[in-house]
Amino acid sequence: MPEQTTTIMEFGKPDEARYRRAWHAYQARRNLVVTLFISFLPLGFFVARMHLGEVFSFAMLVVWIGIYLAGAWWLTQWHCPRCGKLFGDRLWMPRCMNCGLSKQELMAVVRGK
Repeated sequence: MPEQTTTIMEFGKPDEARYRRAWHAYQARRNLVVTLFISFLPLGFFVARMHLGEVFSFAMLVVWIGIYLAGAWWLTQWHCPRCGKLFGDRLWMPRCMNCGLSKQELMAVVRGK
């Protein structure tokens, strides 16, 4: 990973606003994926209790998995606010795979530390 010569705290207000927007966009994507993952079991129980038939229940399962996978893909398409490239190629990457910016550094900017 390439080293950055400036620290994150040396940026001005426009950069801080960009980092803040990027972090909130990441949180929205992450929360969507977590919600879709957690809601899979309750949805499965609900569909099973409705007795809609195997074909319809299976179709709903496939659609729900598709929605989850689309959300997970959307999360991996989040761009790093420092370098503008994709942050990572896997879910839950702690650092940008291009410039090394960590999510902890982003949180520090958002919290004003």
